[in-house]
Amino acid sequence: MDKQSEQRREYLYSNLSNQLNRLKMNFEQLDKNMAVLKEQAELSQRLAVSHASMFIGSKWVFEDNGTK
Repeated sequence: MDKQSEQRREYLYSNLSNQLNRLKMNFEQLDKNMAVLKEQAELSQRLAVSHASMFIGSKWVFEDNGTK
């Protein structure tokens, strides 16, 4: 293999290595983002349940006050 081919091969391997490192970092960030989204979804679900509980509770209070 001549010197030019060897240099080209080294350049391509270096370029590929850099791209793989960037891909790895992107997947790591994606994992972090997914964890945050999951946490936000769980909090939103808890908030919705809490609001539903307050609504049902207030409905019962008004119904009890209206019947007694």
